[in-house]
Amino acid sequence: MLAKEELDHPPGNATEEASSRLVVYRDPNDVRTIFQLLSALMVILALFMLSAAGNAYQYWRRPDRIVVDRSNGRVLMINDRQFGETDAVKIAPDHPNDGDKQYLVGEYAQSLYAVNPATRAEQIKSALEMMVPQSATRFAAYLKDHHVLEQQRAESWQAVWTPQDIAIDRADPYTVRVIGKQEITKVVNNQVVQETKQLQLTVKLVADPAGRTDQNKRMGFLVAAIDYKEINS
Repeated sequence: MLAKEELDHPPGNATEEASSRLVVYRDPNDVRTIFQLLSALMVILALFMLSAAGNAYQYWRRPDRIVVDRSNGRVLMINDRQFGETDAVKIAPDHPNDGDKQYLVGEYAQSLYAVNPATRAEQIKSALEMMVPQSATRFAAYLKDHHVLEQQRAESWQAVWTPQDIAIDRADPYTVRVIGKQEITKVVNNQVVQETKQLQLTVKLVADPAGRTDQNKRMGFLVAAIDYKEINS
Protein backbone atom coordinates (compact mmCIF):
# COMPACT_ATOMS: atom_id res chain seq x y z
CA MET A 1 0.00 0.00 0.00
CA LEU A 2 1.05 3.57 -0.73
CA ALA A 3 1.46 6.08 1.94
CA LYS A 4 -0.88 9.06 2.12
CA GLU A 5 1.88 11.45 1.08
CA GLU A 6 2.55 9.35 -2.03
CA LEU A 7 -1.17 9.50 -2.98
CA ASP A 8 -1.35 13.27 -2.58
CA HIS A 9 1.96 13.86 -4.50
CA PRO A 10 2.56 11.52 -7.45
CA PRO A 11 6.13 10.60 -8.33
CA GLY A 12 8.23 13.02 -10.45
CA ASN A 13 8.36 10.86 -13.59
CA ALA A 14 4.57 11.00 -13.90
CA THR A 15 4.70 14.83 -13.98
CA GLU A 16 7.36 14.82 -16.73
CA GLU A 17 5.30 12.39 -18.81
CA ALA A 18 2.27 14.66 -18.59
CA SER A 19 4.26 17.76 -19.63
CA SER A 20 5.76 15.99 -22.68
CA ARG A 21 2.26 15.59 -24.09
CA LEU A 22 1.72 19.37 -24.22
CA VAL A 23 1.43 20.83 -27.78
CA VAL A 24 2.28 24.51 -28.44
CA TYR A 25 0.40 26.21 -31.29
CA ARG A 26 1.55 29.45 -33.10
CA ASP A 27 -0.84 32.33 -33.31
CA PRO A 28 -2.51 32.05 -36.78
CA ASN A 29 -2.18 35.80 -37.27
CA ASP A 30 1.60 35.58 -36.80
CA VAL A 31 1.86 32.74 -39.31
CA ARG A 32 -0.25 34.65 -41.83
CA THR A 33 1.88 37.79 -41.41
CA ILE A 34 5.16 35.90 -41.86
CA PHE A 35 3.82 34.19 -44.98
CA GLN A 36 2.73 37.52 -46.48
CA LEU A 37 6.11 39.12 -45.77
CA LEU A 38 7.93 36.17 -47.30
CA SER A 39 5.72 36.30 -50.38
CA ALA A 40 6.34 40.04 -50.79
CA LEU A 41 10.09 39.49 -50.43
CA MET A 42 10.06 36.82 -53.14
CA VAL A 43 8.12 39.11 -55.50
CA ILE A 44 10.57 41.99 -54.90
CA LEU A 45 13.52 39.66 -55.48
CA ALA A 46 12.01 38.43 -58.74
CA LEU A 47 11.41 42.02 -59.92
CA PHE A 48 14.99 42.94 -59.02
CA MET A 49 16.36 40.02 -61.03
CA LEU A 50 14.21 40.97 -64.02
CA SER A 51 15.41 44.57 -63.78
CA ALA A 52 19.06 43.50 -63.60
CA ALA A 53 18.63 41.22 -66.60
CA GLY A 54 16.93 44.00 -68.56
CA ASN A 55 19.66 46.50 -67.73
CA ALA A 56 22.36 44.02 -68.76
CA TYR A 57 20.56 43.37 -72.06
CA GLN A 58 20.24 47.09 -72.78
CA TYR A 59 23.91 47.60 -71.98
CA TRP A 60 25.28 44.81 -74.16
CA ARG A 61 22.84 44.92 -77.07
CA ARG A 62 23.99 46.52 -80.29
CA PRO A 63 22.37 49.88 -80.98
CA ASP A 64 20.07 50.24 -83.92
CA ARG A 65 21.98 51.27 -87.02
CA ILE A 66 20.09 53.02 -89.79
CA VAL A 67 21.92 54.40 -92.81
CA VAL A 68 20.05 56.90 -94.98
CA ASP A 69 21.31 58.62 -98.11
CA ARG A 70 20.20 62.18 -97.46
CA SER A 71 20.58 63.13 -101.11
CA ASN A 72 17.54 61.06 -102.04
CA GLY A 73 16.14 59.86 -98.71
CA ARG A 74 16.73 56.21 -99.52
CA VAL A 75 17.33 53.80 -96.61
CA LEU A 76 20.45 51.73 -97.27
CA MET A 77 20.69 49.69 -94.07
CA ILE A 78 18.64 48.85 -90.99
CA ASN A 79 20.80 47.01 -88.46
CA ASP A 80 22.38 44.15 -90.44
CA ARG A 81 19.91 44.19 -93.31
CA GLN A 82 21.37 45.92 -96.35
CA PHE A 83 19.25 47.50 -99.03
CA GLY A 84 21.89 48.15 -101.71
CA GLU A 85 23.88 51.30 -102.46
CA THR A 86 23.59 54.61 -104.25
CA ASP A 87 25.99 56.86 -106.12
CA ALA A 88 26.73 58.79 -102.91
CA VAL A 89 26.87 56.00 -100.30
CA LYS A 90 28.19 52.44 -100.29
CA ILE A 91 28.03 50.03 -97.36
CA ALA A 92 31.10 47.80 -96.99
CA PRO A 93 33.25 46.26 -94.22
CA ASP A 94 35.71 48.67 -92.65
CA HIS A 95 39.26 48.11 -93.90
CA PRO A 96 41.86 50.90 -93.70
CA ASN A 97 43.01 51.63 -97.24
CA ASP A 98 45.44 53.76 -99.21
CA GLY A 99 43.36 56.86 -98.66
CA ASP A 100 43.69 56.39 -94.89
CA LYS A 101 47.47 56.04 -95.24
CA GLN A 102 47.75 59.20 -97.30
CA TYR A 103 45.57 61.17 -94.90
CA LEU A 104 47.58 60.05 -91.85
CA VAL A 105 50.90 60.95 -93.46
CA GLY A 106 49.49 64.30 -94.54
CA GLU A 107 48.45 65.08 -90.97
CA TYR A 108 51.81 63.88 -89.67
CA ALA A 109 53.75 66.14 -92.03
CA GLN A 110 51.43 69.04 -91.19
CA SER A 111 52.16 68.60 -87.47
CA LEU A 112 55.92 68.62 -88.07
CA TYR A 113 56.39 71.33 -90.67
CA ALA A 114 53.46 73.75 -90.26
CA VAL A 115 54.98 75.55 -87.27
CA ASN A 116 52.48 77.46 -85.14
CA PRO A 117 54.21 79.12 -82.16
CA ALA A 118 51.00 79.21 -80.12
CA THR A 119 50.32 75.45 -80.42
CA ARG A 120 53.77 74.02 -81.17
CA ALA A 121 53.78 71.73 -78.13
CA GLU A 122 50.41 70.26 -79.12
CA GLN A 123 51.62 69.78 -82.70
CA ILE A 124 54.66 67.79 -81.58
CA LYS A 125 52.56 65.76 -79.14
CA SER A 126 50.11 64.89 -81.92
CA ALA A 127 52.97 63.84 -84.22
CA LEU A 128 54.51 61.61 -81.54
CA GLU A 129 51.15 59.95 -80.87
CA MET A 130 50.93 59.04 -84.56
CA MET A 131 54.19 57.09 -84.28
CA VAL A 132 55.09 53.62 -83.04
CA PRO A 133 56.08 54.07 -79.36
CA GLN A 134 59.70 53.02 -79.90
CA SER A 135 60.07 55.33 -82.90
CA ALA A 136 58.39 58.16 -81.01
CA THR A 137 60.91 57.78 -78.19
CA ARG A 138 63.84 57.97 -80.60
CA PHE A 139 62.37 60.95 -82.42
CA ALA A 140 61.72 62.81 -79.17
CA ALA A 141 65.34 62.17 -78.15
CA TYR A 142 66.51 63.54 -81.49
CA LEU A 143 64.51 66.74 -81.03
CA LYS A 144 65.93 67.15 -77.53
CA ASP A 145 69.56 66.36 -78.39
CA HIS A 146 69.60 68.74 -81.37
CA HIS A 147 67.65 71.48 -79.55
CA VAL A 148 65.21 71.71 -82.44
CA LEU A 149 62.26 73.06 -80.48
CA GLU A 150 64.46 75.42 -78.46
CA GLN A 151 65.83 76.92 -81.66
CA GLN A 152 62.39 77.35 -83.17
CA ARG A 153 61.21 79.05 -79.99
CA ALA A 154 64.28 81.32 -79.74
CA GLU A 155 63.98 82.40 -83.38
CA SER A 156 60.18 82.80 -83.24
CA TRP A 157 59.59 80.32 -86.04
CA GLN A 158 56.32 80.23 -87.89
CA ALA A 159 55.94 78.16 -91.02
CA VAL A 160 53.38 77.27 -93.68
CA TRP A 161 53.43 73.74 -95.03
CA THR A 162 52.01 73.11 -98.50
CA PRO A 163 51.84 69.45 -99.58
CA GLN A 164 52.37 69.10 -103.32
CA ASP A 165 52.18 65.34 -103.77
CA ILE A 166 51.32 62.39 -101.51
CA ALA A 167 51.57 58.97 -103.11
CA ILE A 168 51.82 55.31 -102.15
CA ASP A 169 55.11 53.69 -103.13
CA ARG A 170 54.55 51.22 -105.96
CA ALA A 171 56.99 48.69 -104.50
CA ASP A 172 55.73 48.88 -100.91
CA PRO A 173 52.06 49.63 -100.15
CA TYR A 174 53.01 50.65 -96.59
CA THR A 175 55.45 53.36 -97.70
CA VAL A 176 54.13 56.82 -98.49
CA ARG A 177 56.15 59.46 -100.31
CA VAL A 178 55.43 63.13 -99.79
CA ILE A 179 56.72 66.22 -101.58
CA GLY A 180 55.92 69.56 -100.02
CA LYS A 181 57.03 73.14 -99.53
CA GLN A 182 57.77 74.74 -96.17
CA GLU A 183 57.79 78.53 -96.02
CA ILE A 184 59.51 79.70 -92.84
CA THR A 185 59.48 83.11 -91.22
CA LYS A 186 61.91 83.61 -88.32
CA VAL A 187 63.90 86.24 -86.48
CA VAL A 188 67.72 85.96 -86.63
CA ASN A 189 69.92 88.66 -85.09
CA ASN A 190 66.87 90.91 -84.74
CA GLN A 191 66.14 90.64 -88.44
CA VAL A 192 63.16 88.92 -90.06
CA VAL A 193 64.32 86.13 -92.33
CA GLN A 194 62.14 84.25 -94.77
CA GLU A 195 63.19 80.84 -96.03
CA THR A 196 61.59 78.32 -98.35
CA LYS A 197 62.42 74.62 -98.32
CA GLN A 198 61.35 71.95 -100.76
CA LEU A 199 61.22 68.65 -98.87
CA GLN A 200 60.77 65.05 -99.90
CA LEU A 201 59.58 62.69 -97.16
CA THR A 202 59.52 58.90 -97.13
CA VAL A 203 57.24 57.61 -94.39
CA LYS A 204 57.02 53.92 -93.46
CA LEU A 205 53.69 52.86 -91.90
CA VAL A 206 52.54 49.83 -89.94
CA ALA A 207 49.03 48.73 -89.04
CA ASP A 208 47.99 49.82 -85.58
CA PRO A 209 46.93 46.74 -83.54
CA ALA A 210 44.47 48.97 -81.66
CA GLY A 211 42.61 49.73 -84.89
CA ARG A 212 41.18 53.17 -85.49
CA THR A 213 41.92 55.41 -82.52
CA ASP A 214 42.07 59.13 -81.79
CA GLN A 215 45.88 58.92 -81.67
CA ASN A 216 46.13 57.68 -85.27
CA LYS A 217 43.43 60.08 -86.46
CA ARG A 218 40.99 57.16 -86.84
CA MET A 219 43.08 55.88 -89.77
CA GLY A 220 44.32 52.59 -88.29
CA PHE A 221 48.03 53.08 -89.05
CA LEU A 222 51.12 54.31 -87.20
CA VAL A 223 54.33 55.91 -88.45
CA ALA A 224 57.22 53.46 -88.01
CA ALA A 225 60.01 55.51 -89.59
CA ILE A 226 60.54 58.73 -91.52
CA ASP A 227 63.30 59.84 -93.86
CA TYR A 228 63.52 63.24 -95.46
CA LYS A 229 65.76 65.18 -97.72
CA GLU A 230 65.78 68.77 -98.85
CA ILE A 231 65.42 69.10 -102.61
CA ASN A 232 66.38 72.75 -102.75
CA SER A 233 66.27 75.91 -100.63
